[in-house]
Amino acid sequence: MLPTGHIEWTWAGLNLIQRRAGLFQDADYRIMAAAVLAPDLLDKPLAWFVFPNASAALFFGHTLLLHSAVWGFAFATGRGRRWLPYLLAFSAHLVQDRMWGFTQTLLWPLRGWGWHPWRHVGTPNEMLHAYLQIIVQEPILIVLDVIGAALLVWFLWDRKLFFKDRLRAFLRTGRPPADLEPLHSEAV
Repeated sequence: MLPTGHIEWTWAGLNLIQRRAGLFQDADYRIMAAAVLAPDLLDKPLAWFVFPNASAALFFGHTLLLHSAVWGFAFATGRGRRWLPYLLAFSAHLVQDRMWGFTQTLLWPLRGWGWHPWRHVGTPNEMLHAYLQIIVQEPILIVLDVIGAALLVWFLWDRKLFFKDRLRAFLRTGRPPADLEPLHSEAV
């Protein structure tokens, strides 16, 4: 899934949970975006600077070991409940990337010290070409990202973020303004 897709699906999921179950009302959508992208924010620089010859793009950020350690740390330090929406977003990345198909990395180091082999992606240009190739080979990724774009439109519509003042407030606070707040500006 492309980075935008990760964010779109996560924001739509959080919005649905907030609207239907009333949970995670204080969650910051900006932190949710960072949390869901965290595995890639860790692994892509590793692919370019630390393991440029590994012919892989999924490293520690895509392992159950790291995710278990982060969850364990959060709950061991008493922050688990407060961090729960961000922990869920962080680990949702594994589902969004369909990591069950990349068990060499997902179960690292239980299946050996190597990473799931892919292709050489040691530079940003090589990474771009690799992603273009994967989009052609896996058309489901296009479908998932198109659905993600539709989910983003739904989120913006549902939270009335097409009004400039509401969008600014959302970007400034990380939270959609309450539905009962007066609307003062015209649509974007």
